[in-house]
Amino acid sequence: MAPNPACRYERHRTASPRWSVLRPLGHADFPGTPASVPTARQWARDLLSGRVADSTLDDVLLLLSELVTNAVVHSDSGRRSYGSVTVCVAMSNGHGGYGAQGGHDDHGADVIHVEVIDDGSAASLPFVRAATLDGDGGRGLFMVELLSTRWGVHHDAEAGNAVWFHLADTAAGNDR
Repeated sequence: MAPNPACRYERHRTASPRWSVLRPLGHADFPGTPASVPTARQWARDLLSGRVADSTLDDVLLLLSELVTNAVVHSDSGRRSYGSVTVCVAMSNGHGGYGAQGGHDDHGADVIHVEVIDDGSAASLPFVRAATLDGDGGRGLFMVELLSTRWGVHHDAEAGNAVWFHLADTAAGNDR
């Protein structure tokens, strides 16, 4: 029997037309340490370079950095010596984007789906926090909300928390 895929879209691709438009590009596991933030960012850069517009890639890497940082700082991934963070990346399969009803996001643009799965936390679920002017944190999920086409959080008692976002890649003529 094949192992259960880590990424939510991989588990649901065959059962739901909503998820079937996504083409998996890859997933990777990283230790739940601050050093994993630049490592995950470089992994995603290598995976997406040449597939999406440079401006889209910059936004993906910014939001990915925020989500991996949040996973390390606010979940059991960063609190346990064996904690880990899984990053999953997929794109719409060439039939347009992934909208709320399985349609198109941003007028038919291809969509990049990024999912960050952590070990969860007994204390809280990820949510947009009110940032203070002089505070160091509280802006990560606000930026995800601001820049992404869609985003959300899924909690699974066994798998932990999955925070995901979609970005539309509207550039014409990308080599894929």
